[in-house]
Amino acid sequence: MENPNRSIVKDIFQSGSFWSDGELALADILERRLKPAITRSDPVEDEVSAGKNTYTYDAHTYHTKVPPQGIASVISKYLPHGGLVLDPFAGSGMTGVAARVLGCDVILNELSPAASFISYNFLSAIDISLFQDAAAHVLNHLKKLEADLYTTRCRECNSSVTLLYTVWSYVLQCDHCGHDFVVWDHCRQYGETVRQHKILRKFPCPSCGKEVNKSLLARKQAVPVFVGYRCCSKKIVEHPLEDSDYARIKSCEKMVAEFSGQFPQAKLPDGVNLNQPKRHGLDTVAKLYTPRNLIACAALWKEIQRIENPDLAAALAFVFTSLYRRVTRLSEYRFWGGSGNMAALNVPHIWNEANVFVTFRRKAASVGDHFATTAARYNGDSVVRTGSATNLDFLPTNSIDFIFTDPPFGSNINYSEMNFLWESWLGEYTDTQNEAIVNTRQGKNIDSYQDLMTQSLREAYRVLRPGHWMVLVFMNSSKRVWGALRNAIEGSGFEMLRTSIFDKQHGTFKQYVSDNAAGADLMIHCKKSIGQARPRTNKHESAENVSAFMRRSEGQVPIAPYIHVNRDPEVDYRVLYSRYVSSAIHRRTGLVGFAEFRREAQEFLRARK
Repeated sequence: MENPNRSIVKDIFQSGSFWSDGELALADILERRLKPAITRSDPVEDEVSAGKNTYTYDAHTYHTKVPPQGIASVISKYLPHGGLVLDPFAGSGMTGVAARVLGCDVILNELSPAASFISYNFLSAIDISLFQDAAAHVLNHLKKLEADLYTTRCRECNSSVTLLYTVWSYVLQCDHCGHDFVVWDHCRQYGETVRQHKILRKFPCPSCGKEVNKSLLARKQAVPVFVGYRCCSKKIVEHPLEDSDYARIKSCEKMVAEFSGQFPQAKLPDGVNLNQPKRHGLDTVAKLYTPRNLIACAALWKEIQRIENPDLAAALAFVFTSLYRRVTRLSEYRFWGGSGNMAALNVPHIWNEANVFVTFRRKAASVGDHFATTAARYNGDSVVRTGSATNLDFLPTNSIDFIFTDPPFGSNINYSEMNFLWESWLGEYTDTQNEAIVNTRQGKNIDSYQDLMTQSLREAYRVLRPGHWMVLVFMNSSKRVWGALRNAIEGSGFEMLRTSIFDKQHGTFKQYVSDNAAGADLMIHCKKSIGQARPRTNKHESAENVSAFMRRSEGQVPIAPYIHVNRDPEVDYRVLYSRYVSSAIHRRTGLVGFAEFRREAQEFLRARK
């Protein structure tokens, strides 16, 4: 019998900390993998380059994802005949995807229930026909509600048409004259192509003419400024709102009360990222949505919970969570479309209210592509477990053949905060006690981060077989974070025998617009000795000299082509910094932070002209 109020998560997260039948699967895997797999004696020398534009990578967003085809190339070199792979900081499960495609067995451990849910679904093999039928059934059942929420009038042919999005803008108050104005009306600059259009940070006040910086101005209410739809033209057209559009928005504000209890009302706790929306009055999960989109999300979530098959319900919930911020007030408007995915919860001045049902259809197609392609090639078995990497007591000592992991990057990303939106819908929250992070709200400094990473890597060392390998993917612009990670690796007993670059090909948005964001992740190849471990505690006080490094690098300075933003190619200091960090690790010296490195490297290159 249908139960619209059941918990999807509890249906598949029912055996202690394991998802689905993970405990039984683990026992079977460990019994089959008693014999160590063949591995190499020397570290892999090849650098890795792997793009993000694949069905699997695009199926579901996450704050940091390593392209699985790149991971697969590393696993295949360390385990040429297969074996048992572990990722103690599994995130969205890309290590699991890579391992299963290769036919390896894989164990994913992750602190966040939301990330574990995403991993579980990425590793599920769902019948694509059943999945498509279920998605169509849910959407057809909500067809009338979609029309009630997202209908506008085609200005060209006068027929009713589906609204694709509404763009909203804050009203700001000039800090010189006190005049209120709609920021959208005065902050635009158009170029020759859509990629050259800009939302200006500074511009003249329309009242007094003095320059204002929009990020420093007081925000008032948000107002809708135009709608987008497709009807008579093959292209999307945009028009100002009509009276009927305003009336529909008003009706949604009244209608939302009918859906009370069907969406999360959780208050946003204090946090480094969570305080950003709270400063603008968005202090609950519900307030992150417009009334219209909150109604649509609540209705979708209720219909998904009616599906009796737990794995099929979870797969559609996976589509729902893939919508993430793109259907919230946090979805920044961009002239060229799409939705940014910065690892922060900034409330943009101009944001895009996307049609939830249109977005769900599109994401269901993307998830279906993953199930029909990558997931159809799975051979190995997988286990997903929610818990801290500081305690892997569910795994025997010397039982794992290879570890590939992408651990937390110090203070770069506050995972538990960024996952709060997902976890509010799922009804399970991260236990932050053992979250390895630098976070003032949690009272964790760089020493706390190092301690937690050391505990985690000691457990990784314990469960890894002697003579076998762990590869860490890492990048940070802080010398203190690099020092903490290196101390944790060496303090746990591992030998760092090589570093190499993992090129994700397309940099993050932050890397393109921020001068102080490091890029080009490093792979650190670590080996568990066959004899007794000898933990090292070197402090590496003398930093690698930047000028000396640059002299060694002459003739090999990388150039960055900017494919996402309108900038001329220039020296890629991010890749240079990755090579510098690699050199410092290899030479067992200290290092400087990215900002200082960039400054000294620029001075060196200017002196060479």
